[in-house]
Amino acid sequence: KPPVLFEQLPVVETASLHSQTLQEAPASVTIITDEDIRRYGYRTLGEALAGVRGFYVSYDREYYDVGLRGFSLPGDYNTRFLVMINGHCMTENIYGSNNFFGQDFGLDLDLVKRIEIVRGPSSALYGSNGIFATINLITKSPVDQPAGRVSTELGSFGEKKVSASTSQYLGHGLNLLVSASVFNNTGQSFSFPEFNSPQTNYGVASGVGGEKGYHTFLNLVWRQWSFTAYFNSREENLPAAPYGTRFDDRGTADVDRRNFLEAAYARDIGARGHLRWRLYYDQYHFAGRYDYSTPAGIEDNRDLSLGDWAGTQVAYRLDTQRGGGLTAGLEVNGDIRAVQRNYDVSPARIQFLDLNNPARSAALFAQYEFKIAPRWTANLGARLDKTWGYRPVPSPRAAPIYQQSPRTVFKMLYGGAFRNPNAFERYYDDHGNSQMANPSLRPERTETFEVDVERKLTGRLNATASAYHYTLRDLIQAVPDGAIVQYRNVNRAQANGIEFELNGHPWRSVETVASLSLQRAEDAATGGELVNSPRAIVQFRASTPLLRNKLDLSGAVRYLDTRFCRDGTLVPGYYVADLTLSTVHLNRDFDLQAGVRNLFGHRYADPAGFSDAMQSIAQDGRSVFLRLIWYSGQ
Repeated sequence: KPPVLFEQLPVVETASLHSQTLQEAPASVTIITDEDIRRYGYRTLGEALAGVRGFYVSYDREYYDVGLRGFSLPGDYNTRFLVMINGHCMTENIYGSNNFFGQDFGLDLDLVKRIEIVRGPSSALYGSNGIFATINLITKSPVDQPAGRVSTELGSFGEKKVSASTSQYLGHGLNLLVSASVFNNTGQSFSFPEFNSPQTNYGVASGVGGEKGYHTFLNLVWRQWSFTAYFNSREENLPAAPYGTRFDDRGTADVDRRNFLEAAYARDIGARGHLRWRLYYDQYHFAGRYDYSTPAGIEDNRDLSLGDWAGTQVAYRLDTQRGGGLTAGLEVNGDIRAVQRNYDVSPARIQFLDLNNPARSAALFAQYEFKIAPRWTANLGARLDKTWGYRPVPSPRAAPIYQQSPRTVFKMLYGGAFRNPNAFERYYDDHGNSQMANPSLRPERTETFEVDVERKLTGRLNATASAYHYTLRDLIQAVPDGAIVQYRNVNRAQANGIEFELNGHPWRSVETVASLSLQRAEDAATGGELVNSPRAIVQFRASTPLLRNKLDLSGAVRYLDTRFCRDGTLVPGYYVADLTLSTVHLNRDFDLQAGVRNLFGHRYADPAGFSDAMQSIAQDGRSVFLRLIWYSGQ
């Protein structure tokens, strides 16, 4: 039997709803392990993704936006890929977003066993929004965690965070993991040249941009059952005067709450059958306060979104005797409410918007994996989604895989995907203040072709090369109409690119990953490049142990090419370097971690969103953090 390619790397579950080696997965896959998270000091999901081939992160001082393969359009709220926790989809039902990549993502990364990043469309398995990638965070089992763990963190700009977790065996086969954390960032001072006048303190906003909140996570495992509870909240003061609000006003702020409860069941049926079932209830609550200057005084405007939904998914897999298998499943999802409200509190109570547009959907999906020839396997899949109010949408998938040798694999990948318009894009209308509704929006569709080559160069080094082409039809995009925007289906967009990666251990104790992404994402009608789309991304990271393996020294460098802003101006390309020191069982009960972000203090900016008065927003300079970690019962 030939050796398994990349056998020292973890398996992936997300690509096909069951465990596979990386060579078998019908996609280009990156795994971030818990050791990577520890060594490189990743504190948020955005930090972890910023070092992954082809990904880039931008920040408008409200939310972190993640781009991939040239797509990160202002106003799209991260709607074209999926984020999951143990297979539970985090897409919410108001904005259709995965807009949680900073502290607003409520799962502390200390709880994560690995992050599976599967590039390419996944609508054939997961439905709407699965266009560019699927990111699944697999949490540690309660039996993998120490009985007690406490972490305290201090950082620049007044950052403070405390987290605590416990793992207990309760008897009768019950294992429990409970974790909670609280955080507070007091903010900093910003300078915005666009507001350089005496009336606005010459563009200087002081002590703004702070955030505070909490994370909680509970996982109870009993035999074939797993019960999960996830509750979190994040409040952030907004320094960039979005939506024309008052500059340097500490009252303008957002609060995001994302919660869910889930029961999941998995068991083997016979020698070759596998059943998975999950039942879930989700919430997303958003509250925004926006202060405006008017002749009558300060206008206090409130924006409220209340989303609650429930659903279930069942999947059955039958393994074949020749190493393949058939997976089939059903998913049903229904909104309990999808409320959007906008109103003034003062100087007079005025209601501008009060809507409730719940949606319902159902889907059937199937995937078949089989041998074509001794060196060829094929993955064929399809899903049919029916969302009430739209026509049924089919999503096909095909992936022939050729194992040229034990060291080299070729993957030919084709997929179709879609994204339904969300309630915010279709129905939000605040009577000319910021946005017009568009109930006639249609789902956007994409078609993707990709060739992926993975080769094991030596026993310690692996290489990957990819070439891809994306076409998006009926692209949903925020289009300015005077001082307000409306979401519309605009022509087509397309992207072409190539990616290269080299990873492994060039020396026995040194771990490295280096990647280069070259891409062009453009409007297919005009040929113009898309906003916030870099042509080149270069990423490098390395880690080595020191002091007889009691200390890890890790560093990373990222370069992002120039990008267009909304008005056609360019933000310059930039590079940043990060450095992290982590102890490894410094003693039995104690570890520490220290890090520097933007080590050389480079000044750079990201393109701003449609809600901002400026075209670009300056990012943080050099910052530092220190974490102290205590364990018990390891």
